[in-house]
Amino acid sequence: MFFRHKNVQPKNEDLTQEEPQKPVQNAFFYYDGKYPGQDEVPFYHTNLTEYIVRVSISTHIGKVRSNHEDNFYLEGLYMNDVFRNDFSATYQIQHADGMSFAVFDGMGGAAYGEVASEIAVQTLRKYEKKLKNVDGTRALDQLVNSYASDANNAICDMLSENHCTVGGTTFSMLYFMGDAVKLYYLGDSRIYRYKNSKLSQLTRDHTVANQKVDAAIYTEEEAKRSPDQHRLTLYVGSDKKSLGLNADGRQLIPLEIGIKFVLCTDGLTNMCSDEEIAQILSQSYYNEAAVLVQAALDNGGKDNVTCIVLEILPANPKDDKNESEKIKGKEKKQKEKKEKKEKPNKIEQTAL
Repeated sequence: MFFRHKNVQPKNEDLTQEEPQKPVQNAFFYYDGKYPGQDEVPFYHTNLTEYIVRVSISTHIGKVRSNHEDNFYLEGLYMNDVFRNDFSATYQIQHADGMSFAVFDGMGGAAYGEVASEIAVQTLRKYEKKLKNVDGTRALDQLVNSYASDANNAICDMLSENHCTVGGTTFSMLYFMGDAVKLYYLGDSRIYRYKNSKLSQLTRDHTVANQKVDAAIYTEEEAKRSPDQHRLTLYVGSDKKSLGLNADGRQLIPLEIGIKFVLCTDGLTNMCSDEEIAQILSQSYYNEAAVLVQAALDNGGKDNVTCIVLEILPANPKDDKNESEKIKGKEKKQKEKKEKKEKPNKIEQTAL
């Protein structure tokens, strides 16, 4: 088995929230408002240090494209020629503290999108040791921004050498930090959280459409139907003048048993609705990423598609059973409560 992850013992990280970094001048990525899926309550520590992460990965070239421009990073594991066009796997890891998981969606003429996403992955590999040993959220923010700038500059150099003016890659990363995770992203590759039977989008696409929503030119619905939805304002490779590229991010998100995180390229989200993604996640398939990718293919598969699902499981299998029973009991109560509310309406209609 080629999955060889070094178990990293939990570290006592400084999880103090830091103020968000100021955006790079002349770069649009700061969102002055509430992010989709943002909690109403502030961050809280769950003190969850003993858990298992079930990692499900799947990638496919799709039914239309002739080359695969997506890529992924699973704490050292990434796409190569052995499993480039159609690959899926599921495995479990312990002590995920300090580990990184990411997806990339390359873009550019000829094969430059494929090369751009490869450069981004190889650059991230160089940062692997530093990421494992980073101390605190501020240092992590600085390190990820340093990575984004280095990857950006390497991609711009590659494009310049090939006389190509357009190219780059999206980037969405989830980092395990103590009893929480930290998210970073550039472009329109998304990160979702599935919790208590509800799917929440944790990232906000860096697109012209969203810029126009912020400027009150589009409504949310108009933005979804607009061609501007696919025009990116930020991505790795967008900083042509090497001014310094900062990744957008979210505050720490607490870890809880039973929640799932989904990292995916737009090959999934353009083919499957959030409702369909949530429905698949509710079934608790062992290889959820493969099921999601297959759904995208069944719906047309017009683009490369890559998906990572990270499920937080208890370290003790008995706890897993108890947690499952609690969730089922909660869902049953919610269903009964809903039926009780609808019952008077039915009686009233019968009386009429």
